[in-house]
Parts: sequence; structure tokens; C-alpha cells
Amino acid sequence: MSKKTRIGIAFISISILLSLSGCGRSAKQEDSNSVDNAENINTVETDMSEAANVIIPLKSDNIADDFDSNYDGYEYYLTKEELIADIEQGYIFRLDTAFKKNYAPFVTQGNWSFYVHEENTVNLEVSFSDLLMKPKENIFPMGEQVIVEVISPDEETVYCFEKVGDEITEDTSIQEQISVTEGEWTLRISFGYCCGNTPACLKIAAVYENPTKDDINWLKEERLANKK
Repeated sequence: MSKKTRIGIAFISISILLSLSGCGRSAKQEDSNSVDNAENINTVETDMSEAANVIIPLKSDNIADDFDSNYDGYEYYLTKEELIADIEQGYIFRLDTAFKKNYAPFVTQGNWSFYVHEENTVNLEVSFSDLLMKPKENIFPMGEQVIVEVISPDEETVYCFEKVGDEITEDTSIQEQISVTEGEWTLRISFGYCCGNTPACLKIAAVYENPTKDDINWLKEERLANKK
């Protein structure tokens, strides 16, 4: 893949190390040498073919008491064991977070490939609550948004959930069933939002309705083989 993804967190007053991944492939710390630091935004730009497990240092004089910077994050706040357990249950992707004030997470066009060996259905859930916008200024590369796309092997978008701007401040919960045929598909995710005193919750989950052994083995190889 030649497209680029921007992954990171906009930051106001807390210092942590956060592990994010862009598309389930390996990347080394030295690859993360393009860092923008404007308006207190910390981002990392990497080529899609190498984006994953990028450690993003966020600088400040304070340390958050409610976030463990030593957490064994492997992929989007999951440990390796949690990721394997998800895959064995047929999950293509699962994100379930709740952050409080001073966090502003964002990801731009994170791509997750999955293979369909037999005609199947993907159950997609997107839900969020208490997401906020930053008043009077845009601190994200693509603005505040929650976007989830399912892209076919022919590179056609067969499903798109999209909330942008002040639409993200309306608590939302949807569940969709998407028919998929044989071939390599892509789940593409973008989000950016600010957090307040009430935890900002975001859940995005995509799971095979009837995962086959080949589906699961393919996901394991794709998501784990190049991890260090």
C-alpha cells in the first residue's frame, strides 16, 4: 500500500507514551522521524506498508495518574494476548476506549485487511458518547470525525459510516450486517475528537458472523507475523 496514515494524539497537559498501530504491520521507532508539533498536536506520519506499533512520546511536565504508560499495548490499546483472543473469536478489529479531559485521540485512514474465504457476513458496531469538539479551532489533520468504511476487493466502498464536525457530539450507536464475498477486503477507520470531564467513549468492532479456520489463520498471519 502506498497511501499514508497519520496516527497520534492531540495533547494538552499530560505526559505519557502511547502505542498505536496503523494497519497491523510492523514499524520501527526510527521510522517515526516525521513529527509535527504545532498547536500541541503530536502526530506521526508513516507509509501504510510499514505503519504499526508506533510509540508516540507526548511531552509535558505532568504525568497522568489514570493512564498506565507501562501498559503492554500491542495494537490499539490491546495486549498481544487480547488481540489473539479477539482473532480467535472472529474479530477483524475491536477498539473500545474511554478517555477523559486533556486527551484528543485521532487516526487518519487506518487500514485493516481481512480475507473472506467463503461468502460471509461482517457484523459491524460503531458507538460513541460524550465526544467533544475543540471550540473555535481545528486541531486535527482532517477535522473532528468518526468514519468507518468497508472496502471490497475491487476497491469499492460497500459501506460507509460517517459523522463529521458537530455530528460527533450526538451520542450514536449503530449495528450493521454487511455481506462479503471471497477475496481480500479492507476496513478503513478514521477518527478525531476531544475529551471532557465525562469519559469520551468510542467503540468500533467488526467481526465475522461465521468465521472459518482459514479466515482466522489469515488474520493471525496478517496481524501477528511481522510483529516484534
